[in-house]
Amino acid sequence: MAAFAQTNKIPTENWCIQKAIDQDNNIIFITANLGYKDYAYKAEFPWCLEINITTIHQYPNGHPNSEEAPVLNETEDIITAALQKAGVTHFVGRTTVKGYRELYYFVADPEKANAALGRLTKKRQPREWEYRMGKDEDWQRVAPFFAGNIECL
Repeated sequence: MAAFAQTNKIPTENWCIQKAIDQDNNIIFITANLGYKDYAYKAEFPWCLEINITTIHQYPNGHPNSEEAPVLNETEDIITAALQKAGVTHFVGRTTVKGYRELYYFVADPEKANAALGRLTKKRQPREWEYRMGKDEDWQRVAPFFAGNIECL
């Protein structure tokens, strides 16, 4: 069983990059915190927040090039910091696919997360992004991150 921080029920980080192929035969890179693989507190954080960031500077396969990657990382860091400031946020991972990056967070209080993101959207961001939030008590949206034989790159 993973070690947990006493206060926020956050597992020890165990990041893994996986490679997959989507239905259109495009490469997907999944970066997931495997500390959440058998996470016991999913029901306490039932709201899945998906944030989609468009990739501007890309390689021919649609993945971010060396100029774009730091911009996407900076955008992710800004969003994560704002959500963490608003309360306990579980950043489970992200996918990088042709033309965009998607971030996956789970929160207990959707109103606080929505308010934090609303404040951010009023400020200039390194990259434009959009988000959606929905109830996902079993964390099915990120289940593929932890399915089968996980092979980290």
